[in-house]
Amino acid sequence: MNMLSRQKFYLALGTAIFIAHLVVAAAAKPSFRLTIFGDTIPIVLLLLAVLSTGENFSRIEGILSVFWKVFSVGLVALALSQAYWYYYDWRRLNSTPSPIPGDSLFILAHVFFLSALALRPHSSSAGRDLRTRSLDFVLLSAWWLSLYCYFSLPWQWVSRELAHYNPTYYLLAFLQHVVIVMALLVLSFRQTAMWRRFYLLLATVFSLIAAGNLILNVAIDRGSYYAGSYYDTPFFLALYMLIFVAGFGSALQPTDDTTSYRELMQTVWTARFAMLGVLSLPFLALLGLREKNIPAAIASFRVKIIFEATFLLGILVYLKLGLLARELVRSVQLTRDSIEHLRTVQQKVTHSEKLIALGRLASGAAHEISNPLTAILGYSELLTDVPSLTPEDHINAGSIRQQVHRAQAAVTSLRNVLRQNSAPPAPVVDKNPPS
Repeated sequence: MNMLSRQKFYLALGTAIFIAHLVVAAAAKPSFRLTIFGDTIPIVLLLLAVLSTGENFSRIEGILSVFWKVFSVGLVALALSQAYWYYYDWRRLNSTPSPIPGDSLFILAHVFFLSALALRPHSSSAGRDLRTRSLDFVLLSAWWLSLYCYFSLPWQWVSRELAHYNPTYYLLAFLQHVVIVMALLVLSFRQTAMWRRFYLLLATVFSLIAAGNLILNVAIDRGSYYAGSYYDTPFFLALYMLIFVAGFGSALQPTDDTTSYRELMQTVWTARFAMLGVLSLPFLALLGLREKNIPAAIASFRVKIIFEATFLLGILVYLKLGLLARELVRSVQLTRDSIEHLRTVQQKVTHSEKLIALGRLASGAAHEISNPLTAILGYSELLTDVPSLTPEDHINAGSIRQQVHRAQAAVTSLRNVLRQNSAPPAPVVDKNPPS
């Protein structure tokens, strides 16, 4: 892997910051300054990862460039989430802020990561229809946020009960990480060389994020967590590794997909997952009705969320199906045009074959006619040399020679026409050659 000079500089800064975290975590005691220092480190590491990723934009084209842009947007959303936690810890001195904005941004950031992986940047045939992919991203975002609003949000929006809010949020985030890690493992098994290393490294990054969040959850429940401690180390290490991951940009190149119709298969499966997402919401509502010891206000809030999310996802699925229907009509029209063009080509080929056969027949006939004409011409010339012929016979012999010459001229003209029709077409000369 050949990292760019700026990417090496960003990696060096990230290394210094991560080492500073390890030193401070070992020496400092829990305090407000340590909390602010611990909240600053992930913001800086993520900004360095965004800068390192941005170096790939101008040097890479095609689907790989789109992948890095979507991935960097996810990094920005994750940085905004960490920036909110900086604000959250600062505001806690005088009030009790809500964790909803930071957690929502955290969930949304991982939706961007999932969408980036769904582009399949390793395939040169991927990403031909980014309009459908954009709608898939909106569907994916709406579904994950609907799960967050159903399971976690009521315990903060309706009643501030962190004892119920934190477990549901951490479980949802953990499931999101599991989905990303499984997707990366599947992608890595299908690839070789550099792409496999890249996907496995990303799988390690998100495994560390999942493990870090799990450790934080356990430490918070035990009351032993404080920002800037070694509890943050797995998460900080994952963010540091993201700076290194961005250095793969110049070494990665899309390759041809070995599986035929991979894009069509993925479009079909994406549509199926979208329908499953819509159908999962009423299923969640049914499970919620059977859940015991739930306050009536929270149950009512969840029902409203299900109705609103189902309506929103239904609209998005309708738009997606309409877009797919238009693409199907366009594909059918292209198929019809291809069939008509094929028929035209077949007719031209058939006509050409007939002309070739007729040309061969005419060429053979011209050869067969030319030999008797030559003999007739020779005998007519011998006939004129006979002294016993009358003047009238000499005139008739001259007429025979004249008609033979006309017939030979016609045969020669037929041969020239056949040669012109059978000759290969002249090469096309570009009058405006490229400079």
